[in-house]
Amino acid sequence: MTTPAAPLLDRLDTTVCVLTTAHEGTPAGCIVTYVTPASLHAERPRLVVLTSHENLTHEFLEAGGALVLHPVARGQEEWVERFGFQSGRDVDKFAGLAWEPGETGAPVLAGALGWIEGRVLATMDCGDHTARLVEPVAVTLRDPAAVPLRAAEVYAGGLDDPRAPALFPWRT
Repeated sequence: MTTPAAPLLDRLDTTVCVLTTAHEGTPAGCIVTYVTPASLHAERPRLVVLTSHENLTHEFLEAGGALVLHPVARGQEEWVERFGFQSGRDVDKFAGLAWEPGETGAPVLAGALGWIEGRVLATMDCGDHTARLVEPVAVTLRDPAAVPLRAAEVYAGGLDDPRAPALFPWRT
């Protein structure tokens, strides 16, 4: 069932990102759609990222405090399924996927259109998510021509998975 807020919230559409982190050498990753710049000053960039309390990635990020955000490009929808619709407690999401540790030790995915690696400066509990203020330590844009995949596009694509609505809680 669609709530009355859905038509407006759909207009606040965000880019789908894979968030990766590591704890004690073990990588973890999940899909995030709550990401926004949080600074007006180019010399002190910040962003806010929200992670679900249900994710193993959330637990690893709590322990390590470092992450890499990878915007997902159109054509990389497989990453949404890999990182969004299965748990790192049950499967190795990185099996068969090329990656290497970044400056912070968090995984940088090969084939990403770019990434922002950062350290968590502060956190705030937001109910079923935690908001994290992140300071970038490394930023790379590898494919400026790539078109980012938007959350509403994933939803509109009708991914036939019972967890798909979790990316868009206002639609349930």
